[in-house]
Amino acid sequence: MNKALKNPFTYIAFIVPTLALYAVFFVYPVIVSFYYGFFKWDGITDKVFTGLDNFARLWNDEVFRKALANNFYFMAFSLVVNIPLVFLLSIIISKVGRMRDFYKSAVFVPVVISTATVAILFGVLYNYDSGMINQFIRLVAPDDWAREWLSDPKLAMLSILIANAWQNIGFFIVLCLAAILNIPKEIVEAAKIDGVNGWQETWTITLPLVRPILFVMLLLTVSGTMKVLDIVQIMTNGGPFQSTEVMSTYMLKVGFRSMELGYGSAIGVAMFILILVLTGMLQLMTRREEVQY
Repeated sequence: MNKALKNPFTYIAFIVPTLALYAVFFVYPVIVSFYYGFFKWDGITDKVFTGLDNFARLWNDEVFRKALANNFYFMAFSLVVNIPLVFLLSIIISKVGRMRDFYKSAVFVPVVISTATVAILFGVLYNYDSGMINQFIRLVAPDDWAREWLSDPKLAMLSILIANAWQNIGFFIVLCLAAILNIPKEIVEAAKIDGVNGWQETWTITLPLVRPILFVMLLLTVSGTMKVLDIVQIMTNGGPFQSTEVMSTYMLKVGFRSMELGYGSAIGVAMFILILVLTGMLQLMTRREEVQY
């Protein structure tokens, strides 16, 4: 066994298959997308080289600009609402003495549910006639207070954001909670002896010590919201009137419905570059600090 571990070919045998899968399912599609982005192509006839025309078209495409704005709306909601809520709920659960494992499991349950199931579930809840939300509103308020949650351009995106948050927030709570519970009790006890109250403990001890995990959450949130697809595709398909259109759904429509694979590839490349730039900016602005207790 020791001889096998010392043999470099042992490590190569494990690394090569992983690198091969990564190259086939990630590197190759990215390269091909860049290549197709320079052509006008419907996937059937011969490709016609157009240079940077597809990328220049993005700047003048009103639908793409709206989709890009909706992606930033997704990201802003997640950063301003979801992450502070995650931190707050993690603090609350960490203070619970009994049934803590139950609460951790309860918040994580939506994460293991498929996005398609969550989208269908919330589609039923948002139904104007039979949805539970409107049924409850009709019980406690006038009937005209009921809303077309997914058909109203002013409410559709917010409705999707709530469904998306319900599914994904549990994953971040588990991450944040693990970091909070990993803080040595000696530090907290010493702070309490010095007269630190609950709010001061959270602000001066807990928050700085879980900062690396919060940074990971920021990265995951930015990259995830820039490539969000399935929940929007199932709940509204980008409607009504493109009020929930995001870059991924628009890319699918352009590439596989309009059969403009060259322009669709250009949209995919724009998404890739945008995610790369945003995550790079986050890494530059936020220094990774190794926490030492």
